[in-house]
This record gives sequence, structure tokens and C-alpha cells, in this order.
Amino acid sequence: MTPGRGMYGDHADLYDLIYHHKDYDAEVARLVELLGEEGVGESSRLLDAACGTGEHLRRLANRFDVTGLDLSEAMLAIARGKVPDAPLLRDDLESFRVDHPFDAVLCLFSSIGYLVGEDRLRAASDSFAKAVRPGGVLIVEPWIAPEQFRPGHAFLDTYSSDDVKIARASYSVVRDDISVIQFRWIVTRAGRGIESFEESHETWLCSRDRMAAIFEDAGFETRFEPDGLMRERGLFVGRKRP
Repeated sequence: MTPGRGMYGDHADLYDLIYHHKDYDAEVARLVELLGEEGVGESSRLLDAACGTGEHLRRLANRFDVTGLDLSEAMLAIARGKVPDAPLLRDDLESFRVDHPFDAVLCLFSSIGYLVGEDRLRAASDSFAKAVRPGGVLIVEPWIAPEQFRPGHAFLDTYSSDDVKIARASYSVVRDDISVIQFRWIVTRAGRGIESFEESHETWLCSRDRMAAIFEDAGFETRFEPDGLMRERGLFVGRKRP
């Protein structure tokens, strides 16, 4: 799916609504804990890569000197309203470069899974390595591991307020080592009638061992934390070697 379409593009305003249940406060508390354990304290320079609409970023901004990066201009436009003082860069995970290395780089909510194939993940890992100072920290929230992914499941997410009602049905299949999730949305807004649209998301089912090895090759001493932000996903925590 291209960033100009669906939830990451022309319907980016639906993103925060459909994920209204996500406990960003608890997730940021866990990230602050892990960063502190790695010596990344308050006021450190932090890059949130694939920052989306900036929900993590605006909470992290209370403690760190933050910068955001995302490929979707529509998502960044929403993030700018939440963190108006933070630099927000439009760029790709595989090729982005920064002027000065950060103390920590984050890539959350399984955004890394959209890099399908080892070549793309290695390119992003090299970009992360260039963006982190020696001794700095990388935290990546992976997509679901191949052995944990359950194809054939049907899901329904909803949101309801006085002015907006949303229903999003999804169904997943596996093609080789790629998970394909089909979404069908129905949205009704006060005074605007009903609209519906479909989108398809493809994410790479990369093993934990393979991903860890790629981060290691990029220059990070890496460990996997099963106690992450979301059930079954965990976190990779890497320290860049001097």
C-alpha cells in the first residue's frame, strides 16, 4: 500500500480514531524505563522513525529533545498539530539521513514490518546505524513473528462519537513469508453521509533471530525484550557499538 492511499494518506484523519483504544501513556512509560536502563536520560536527543500522527512523539516530547520522521505527509500534518516545536522530517526508513546522530532512535507499532524482504530491512538498519551515535540506543517494535501469526482470523474494530461512526473489518492471509491483511472501512460523519473504502497491507513475517542478526550486522549489540508494548510483539533493544 502506498502512503498516499487509505489510512496513511487520504484518510489519515481516521488513524487516531480507529486506534483510540491504544494505551500510549503506558507504552511511553515502558519506553522511558528501557531508555533509562540504557543510559538515555531526560533531554537526550531522540528520533521517532515512522512517527505517524505523533501520539508517541507528543508524550516523549515532555522528557526528550524529539524529532519525528515519516514517509506520509498526511500523517506528518497531523503530528505537526501535536508537536509544533519538534522538527518533523518526511523521508523513508530505508534511505533517510540526519545531520547529527541521535542518542536514541525508535521505530514503533510494527512499522518495520512494511519493509518486505531482507534487502529493505538491511537498508533501514544501516540508516538507523548512521542516525545513532556510538553507544546510543535503537528500539524497534517488530511485526508478529511467523510462528505466532494466525491467518484466517476475522476482526472488527469500531469507533463511535456524536459526529463520527467507524467500522473496520479485516481478514488476514499468508502468501509465502508475507502477511496480507485486507481492510474494509465504513465511515459515516454528521452532515456528510456514508463512505466506504478498502485497503490492503503487506508485512514481512521475519523471524526474531533473522531480524536480530540484521541489526547486529548493522553495528548494534542487540537483545530481544518479550515484555514490550503490545502482546506478542516485544521489542528489540540495540546499543550501537563504538
